[in-house]
Amino acid sequence: MTLPKNVLFLVENNRSPSIEEQRSACQDDGALVVDAGAISFQDMDKALVRAGDGLEAGDTITVYDFNCLALNTTTLIRVLAKVLKKGVTVRFHAQDITIRPDEQDEPFKLIAALDNHWRLVHGIKTHANDSKPGRKARLADDQLDEIRTMLGAQGATVTSVAKELGVGRTTLFDFLQRLRQDEKS
Repeated sequence: MTLPKNVLFLVENNRSPSIEEQRSACQDDGALVVDAGAISFQDMDKALVRAGDGLEAGDTITVYDFNCLALNTTTLIRVLAKVLKKGVTVRFHAQDITIRPDEQDEPFKLIAALDNHWRLVHGIKTHANDSKPGRKARLADDQLDEIRTMLGAQGATVTSVAKELGVGRTTLFDFLQRLRQDEKS
């Protein structure tokens, strides 16, 4: 087991203190320093993995200030969510904000909720990995007797029955075809 790492992510831009000022303000003995001149915040973990120091649960990333990160807010939330889900704590020194990868931690819940909202808005999978893929079936096997009764009614057509069930003709045809194949087996 390796000891937790303290990663100090330093970025100097026109809105931030100098690298030296950030380093002295965030001084952490033994901290692994990452200079953003070489890599971006969102690519930091990949760069650390290549260097043999990938982020692991229990590690901490310290950034001097939100303004040091040249990311739009949406990207920042997505990156923070990814890092937190990995079990890494994120600390913003100037704002004195620490976000722990604990589902009971209020800032963590906020970041997770914003990330889930973004995923929902953009149609990205938000359900559990063990859930059944694809759409929910529109017709269930227990509806077969009802469907047969409807199709047997005077003047009923597949189109009229499908419309009454709230599905397309093709959906109803495919459902009946699948059941016929199941009955043959």
